[in-house]
Amino acid sequence: MNTTPSIDDLLEGLIVGLQNEIIPHLSNAKSVATAMMMQSLTLLGDVPGPEADRIRARAASLGSLADVAIPADQAPVREAHAQLGYGLQDTISDLDVLQRGGHATADAALNRVREFLMPTIMQNIAAISIGGGMIGRG
Repeated sequence: MNTTPSIDDLLEGLIVGLQNEIIPHLSNAKSVATAMMMQSLTLLGDVPGPEADRIRARAASLGSLADVAIPADQAPVREAHAQLGYGLQDTISDLDVLQRGGHATADAALNRVREFLMPTIMQNIAAISIGGGMIGRG
């Protein structure tokens, strides 16, 4: 059957395709974060404003960083991790401003960021009951 999907239909198809066909097969955190940012950017579309522009610029610059080999000196890894963490923090702040400005697509973009962050948060606070005590991260 021949159809003429709207731009919204095409974007929804891209988002669903990334979620169902690409992200489950990614093997490292950087590739998952990049795919999630792609979904967020797709949802933001052509939302105007300095916050949206900063999110797009941040995604372009952070997404193009070279992979960091695991060196004996962990400082470059910690620095790259901190840079990505602050990028996510700034993105959440910008999305908040866009939400308050009435851009409904910022809600969906923020949900994508939350989907990325939630497993990490859960892993960091996970604890296991052993005997009378708890062990774990957090």
